[in-house]
Amino acid sequence: MNYLEITGTLIGLLYLWLEYKASIYLWATGVIMPAIYIFVYYDAGLYADTGINIYYLLAALYGWVMWRRGNGKAEELPVTQTPIRLLLPLSLVLIAAFFLIAWLLINYTDSNVPWTDSFITALSIVGMWMLAKKYVEQWLVWMVVDAVSYGLYVYKDLYFTSGLYGFYAVIAVFGYFKWKRMMPHTADSPPSRKEGVGVIGINYPLLPLDYRPEAVILANGEYPVHELPLSLLRQAAYIVCCDGAANEYVRRGFIPDAIVGDGDSISEETKIHFANILHKDADQETNDQTKAVEFCIAQGKKHILIVGATGKREDHTLGNISLLMEYAKKVRVQLVTNYGMFTPACGDAMFDSLPGGQVSIFNFGSTQMRADSLEYPLREFTNWWQGTLNKALKDKFAIYANGEYLVYRAYR
Repeated sequence: MNYLEITGTLIGLLYLWLEYKASIYLWATGVIMPAIYIFVYYDAGLYADTGINIYYLLAALYGWVMWRRGNGKAEELPVTQTPIRLLLPLSLVLIAAFFLIAWLLINYTDSNVPWTDSFITALSIVGMWMLAKKYVEQWLVWMVVDAVSYGLYVYKDLYFTSGLYGFYAVIAVFGYFKWKRMMPHTADSPPSRKEGVGVIGINYPLLPLDYRPEAVILANGEYPVHELPLSLLRQAAYIVCCDGAANEYVRRGFIPDAIVGDGDSISEETKIHFANILHKDADQETNDQTKAVEFCIAQGKKHILIVGATGKREDHTLGNISLLMEYAKKVRVQLVTNYGMFTPACGDAMFDSLPGGQVSIFNFGSTQMRADSLEYPLREFTNWWQGTLNKALKDKFAIYANGEYLVYRAYR
């Protein structure tokens, strides 16, 4: 059996290196290694670990599929952070699995370490699922698993395996920071200064379909129909409905985190059912969208996306879009529609784009303005609308300005 343990240890080292590199081939070793350790752990009387390795076999197949599928596109799944909304469900799974496995070990096996064994197993179930989803925090889970496992396997005289897990615990620290560096730049990251199209400027990325926004405001315009704003609503960590927007949001089976507005367009039924999250503000000097933005800022939100702000009355649409320039002085904000995305900016900046994508620039006070990688040159505009109907030539373009402006990037 020592030969099996040594073989499993060597394969485990290969697995660890592939995981550190975030290589999809870690899942190939992820099938072989648990197959070996099923026999090693069973012989040592570690029955929960035997069971978890059966789970590892199945999880390896799931992980391969998830990493290959990515975002439904050809590329591999990117490294991302664990969504806040998953922390409670994962904690409940951990607690339930811990007590269930401990009960099974105490009542149906001769294990002399049921609580430690069940803790490692339950935490490993959570960690393996997080690895399959490519969440960077999976390394934090494995730090704990590896440290506790090291002590357990020394106690069980599995010295090669204990050495492997001690090494795992150290590498998990480096793996965490390695994966942090591998994470793609996302729209809720602080604006970064980076090289591109001949300049250094603030970068505004596009929003991918799997983007998990910190906060989304659903305004009371036409309800979104495009897949991007709908995806943002599904995946947001925090949802605020502007007054009457809550009627449709609730009708579709969702519950917002807050409803903000003057209360003139929300139904009586919604008012009654959601009185505990209704924040009424009768001030008529600001519209409901502005009240929702101020509410999010008061809640400590750093990046806000607004959807459902266009359609219906044109005066409301124009007002909602132009107010972005005021919001941008206080918080990072963007407005996402069924056709594109509005981003307020100031000074020199870079914007990710689709080559050939439609771009419009609205000037809000810049006296000097030029651009790289746009089809038509910018100049000292005398009217705010003169920068509209442009086109991106590459996957990013740069704008040089000495004041504020609003950029619209169409999806196509």
